[in-house]
Amino acid sequence: MAMSRFQGAADRSRIRVLLEQFVSIHSVNPALDGGPGEAELASALFDYFQAEGMNPSRQVVHPGGRDNILVGLEGAPGAPLLMWQAHMDTVTPSGKAWPQAVVEGARVHGRGACDTKGSLVAMVEAMQMVRDLNPSQRCSVLFVGGIDEEVAGTGAMALCEGRSDIDMAIVGEPTGLELATAHKGVLRFEIETVGSPSHSSKPHLGVNAIHNMSRVLDALEHQYIPNLKEISHPLVGNPTINTSLIRGGTALNIVPAQCVISMDRRVNPGEDSQEILADIAELLAGLAEEGIETRLHRNSLDMKPLDTPVDHPLVKVLQTARQSILGDPGQPIGVPYGTDGAWFAPAGIPSVVFGPGSIDQAHSDEEWVEIEDTALASEIIAETAVLLAE
Repeated sequence: MAMSRFQGAADRSRIRVLLEQFVSIHSVNPALDGGPGEAELASALFDYFQAEGMNPSRQVVHPGGRDNILVGLEGAPGAPLLMWQAHMDTVTPSGKAWPQAVVEGARVHGRGACDTKGSLVAMVEAMQMVRDLNPSQRCSVLFVGGIDEEVAGTGAMALCEGRSDIDMAIVGEPTGLELATAHKGVLRFEIETVGSPSHSSKPHLGVNAIHNMSRVLDALEHQYIPNLKEISHPLVGNPTINTSLIRGGTALNIVPAQCVISMDRRVNPGEDSQEILADIAELLAGLAEEGIETRLHRNSLDMKPLDTPVDHPLVKVLQTARQSILGDPGQPIGVPYGTDGAWFAPAGIPSVVFGPGSIDQAHSDEEWVEIEDTALASEIIAETAVLLAE
């Protein structure tokens, strides 16, 4: 296997500067504790590419500058259009995951460092490396700095609506430089128990919705969850369900007439969200026969799973690129979390998830990314553009 022309070509100093700059820009999704959003980072990214003469453009998604940032490079005639996409929004800071970047040795620490500003910087550097090639030596490339991955995927959905020309995508996420071809989807919904109020001194005159919710939770634990072990995928394993939030009652001296739980169901490739909801409805119908009144409030989020065939040309190209940089092609893996690939794949854009850093650090109190891993990611990503032109 020949070495890549990009081996060692990524500018480590520039990568460090960009990581520090981008991580230090506070870009928490506005839906999470009223974060400031991606507008400042979008402008910084736009200004960087504009200063480099690479003609960026903005795709308006939400008011206030929450725009996707797009940069295109034309490639060889007949070669595919490959999208490199990484999201700019983050979750809220916690612990030592500061909104201000801190460099310690070979690592850049801070909220968003690996999820997913490391991938963002890797793709920016890859654009720098492939821009100077003769267009006949590369495929066409579309770089996208996206918004709103952490909450609703509106940036990815807006992109899909207007870009039917995109043939395939590398989606930046912290995979530890492994190639993730499959991930679980996410289905979120609520279950409500309905009671009737009474004075708390005479609870027998009311129906306690919180007590009844305990029956729902028991049914989920002992009747529904065991069945999930019968569903499996070779790369992502079994689906899961989690009771994430609960609320109920109005005052200490009133028997609660309502209780609501919010559910997060991770969906395997091959599962159907409507069938999942039908199974939940059937479970609740069984409780109704016991006098437990419930209501199922249908999905607040329905993010599909990703299951790109492991023999897809993009997977093979990424393996070849990885081999040329790391000396090992790697094997396709699955990951349990969702990505913007969940919106791209149903729109006809086969996707592989790839980037520096580990999901173990994402959203944690100790988030960081290695400068060297970011550089290696950029070299592998750049090589894909060359291989797809051959």
